[in-house]
Amino acid sequence: MHNSAKPAILCVANWKSDVGYAWWLMESYWVKISELYADKYTTLLAYPEINAVPEAIENSDIHYFQHSFRASSVGDIRRNMALIKKHNIKVLYLSDYGVSAPDYALYRTAGVEKIIVHDHTPGLRTKASGIKKLLKKVKANLPLMRADAAFGATGFVTRRLTDTACFDASRCYTVQNGILPFNPTATPENRWQQLVGNTGARVIVTAARANRYKGIDFALQVVAELVHTHKQTDIIYLLCGDGPDLEAFREQAASLGIESYCRFPGRVDNASQLLGYCYLGFQPAQGEVGYSLSILEYMYAGLPVVVPDNKSVCEATANNKTGTIYPQGNVKLAADAIAGYLDNPASQQRQGAAAKQTVEQQYTLHATHNALAHAFTSVVGR
Repeated sequence: MHNSAKPAILCVANWKSDVGYAWWLMESYWVKISELYADKYTTLLAYPEINAVPEAIENSDIHYFQHSFRASSVGDIRRNMALIKKHNIKVLYLSDYGVSAPDYALYRTAGVEKIIVHDHTPGLRTKASGIKKLLKKVKANLPLMRADAAFGATGFVTRRLTDTACFDASRCYTVQNGILPFNPTATPENRWQQLVGNTGARVIVTAARANRYKGIDFALQVVAELVHTHKQTDIIYLLCGDGPDLEAFREQAASLGIESYCRFPGRVDNASQLLGYCYLGFQPAQGEVGYSLSILEYMYAGLPVVVPDNKSVCEATANNKTGTIYPQGNVKLAADAIAGYLDNPASQQRQGAAAKQTVEQQYTLHATHNALAHAFTSVVGR
C-alpha cells in the first residue's frame, strides 16, 4: 500500500465509499490533510466497504483500502493494532468517535502518537452537572485513553464537547463547516418544471433526508396551516431528499389536504443548483450540528431561512436579519413566520441578501480548510 518506513496518517470513514450525499465535506478534509502533510506523512483512508470511490479521493494522493476500524471485540482491536504496526501509522483521524476509549491506549502501544476525533454528530445533549460531571471529566481525560484533540464541526459542537462530554477545553478546536460557492440556478428550467410543475407558485424548500428526525412531518403541518388558515394557496412545498419515511410523508400530505401543494421527488442530485428558483428555506429538524450544510446553501442562494429555536439547528441564523427563529414544535408560529415572508417580498429579498452575505463572510470552505489546517498543525505539528 505504501512504504512503511514513512509514517502515516490514517483517516477512518464510517460509511461505504459510495454513500456520498453530505459526506463530500469530510472527503475534502482528508484531501486537505494529504496535501498539508505530503512531504512528511503518507495519508491512508480506511473505508468499511469499497464500491465506487469519490472522484476527489481518486484524484488525490490518498491511499485508500477496505478495513472496518470500529472495534466491538478484542479481535477487532487486535486487527486494528496489526494495521497500525504494518503501515507505521502515527496519527489517527477519526470521525464521530468518543473523546476517550480503552482502545486508544492499546493503539498507542502499537505506535500511534496522536489521536484526533472530529465530532459531526447532530442534536442536543444534556449538560453534565454534579457528581456525574466529575466522573465524566475523569473518564474523558484519562492519560493514554483520551484523544489528543477533539474537533467540533461548529461552535455548538465544540461547546457540547466541553459541557456534555466534559473534555478538556484546551484540547478542543472548532473547524466550522462551510461550503463552496455554487450557481443556485444552474438547474435547467425544464428540469425545474419537471420537479414542481409549470407554475409560478412560490416554493418553500427543504433539502434533507426524508425522516421524522428532520422534522418533515412538522413541516407538512405548517404547510397545512399556511393553506387552510392563512389561505396561502400560491405556494409549493418541495422536499429534496429520500429516506425511510418518504411514502409516509406523501400519505400525510394527502390526509392533510395539501397533496397538490407538495412535491416529493426523492433524492435530487445537486439540489443546491435549484435553490435560486425557490422563495424560502425551511429546516425544521429536531437536531443538526448547530446548523446544516443545507441551511448554508439556502442562505448562499439568497433565501431567508426559517428554523426552530433548537440550538443545534439555529446557530447560523440571525433572527429577523437572515431568517426567522420560531419556538420548536409550534406550528402556528412557524406558519406565521413563513406567511410573513410570503406577504412581504421586500423582507424576503432584504433578509435573503443578508443571508448570502453572511455565508460569504463566515461560512466558506476556504475558511473551513484554514481552520482544519490550524487545528491539525497545532496537534500534530507541521
